[in-house]
Order: sequence, then structure tokens, then C-alpha cells
Amino acid sequence: MTTTLSSRGWLPKVSAASLAGAVLTMGLTGVVGCLSGSDSMPRSMSAQFLMWLAVLVWVALLGSCFLFRSGRQAWLVLTGANILVWGVNVLARAAVL
Repeated sequence: MTTTLSSRGWLPKVSAASLAGAVLTMGLTGVVGCLSGSDSMPRSMSAQFLMWLAVLVWVALLGSCFLFRSGRQAWLVLTGANILVWGVNVLARAAVL
């Protein structure tokens, strides 16, 4: 089975990566920050790492959003990933406190 990639439906894919991807990126940053014991000092090395990690993850999501077959699939997958990541975030914060 051969799958051909097309630029059809690029707006829903990009909007999914932009909006749901931004929320997913913040959730992943929160999980990594909580598990690594990051403090709230903006000039600390851990805070800088998390800041640049967020940029890399979001750019990766924006670049890979065109690999979805449709905008609907992009929204469904990224929304499911958001639910999973934010659930892990809540559990990680509860475990740390």
C-alpha cells in the first residue's frame, strides 16, 4: 500500500500543531521540569534547558504535522497526547508534593 503525501488540508494540520502542539509542549515541559526538580529561577541551567526544550518540541510538532493524513487525525492524535501528558503532569506534581 503506497501512501502519497499532499498539501491538501494544510490549514487544519498547522492549526492543530500550533494550538494543541503548544499545549502539549507546555505539558511536556512541566513533566520534565517536575521530574528533574527544576526550580523557578529563570537563569538557572534547568530553567534554560526547559525553555530551549519547549522550542525544540514545538518546532518538531510544527514540522511533523504534515505527516498526518488529515487535519482531523492531527487534532485527534494531538488532543489524545495532551490528555495523556497532562494526566502524567498532574500525577508527577502530586508525587513530588
